[in-house]
Amino acid sequence: MKIIYMHHAERKISKDHLNPVLRQLEDITDIGIQEAELLSKRLEKENITAIVTSPYLRCVHTSEIINQYHNAPIIKDERLNEMEKGEEWQTLLKRNMEAIDDIVNQYSDDDTIICMTSGVNISAFICYFYNIEPTNDVPWSQAGDISPIIFTKGKRILD
Repeated sequence: MKIIYMHHAERKISKDHLNPVLRQLEDITDIGIQEAELLSKRLEKENITAIVTSPYLRCVHTSEIINQYHNAPIIKDERLNEMEKGEEWQTLLKRNMEAIDDIVNQYSDDDTIICMTSGVNISAFICYFYNIEPTNDVPWSQAGDISPIIFTKGKRILD
C-alpha cells in the first residue's frame, strides 16, 4: 500500500482567516489551480484507489483537480482537518493517526491512497509511519503547498 500525503494547493487567505468556520471555506488561488493541474498530470499513470480529504474547501478542490485522470472516490474525513481552535497538538496527532490507521486497515497492499490535508498534519503521518508516540512535545512540522510525500509499509519512499 502506498499512502501519498499531500498538502492542498496554494490557498486564498481571507481577512476572516482567524475565524475557524470561515477559514474552512477558503478556496485555492489561480496559482494553486495550476499547481494541482501540474501534479495531476504527473500522477496520471498512478493507479489511485481513493482520495481521502479534509472537508475544507481548499482540500476538496485540490482533490477534485488531482482526480481528473483517475475518477477515484473522494472521501471526506474531518479527522484530517488542521488544528482546531483550543485543540492540543497531541490531540491533533492522535486524530490524524486514527484516520491513517482506518485507511491502512480498509485498503489492500496493492492500493494507492491520496490523503489531502493541511501542512501541519505531516507530523501525524511521520509519527504513524515511524512509530513515534504522539505527545505535545513532538516537533511541529509544516509541508509546502501541494507537496506529495509517499509512505508505504512504515517507511518513506523518496520520489
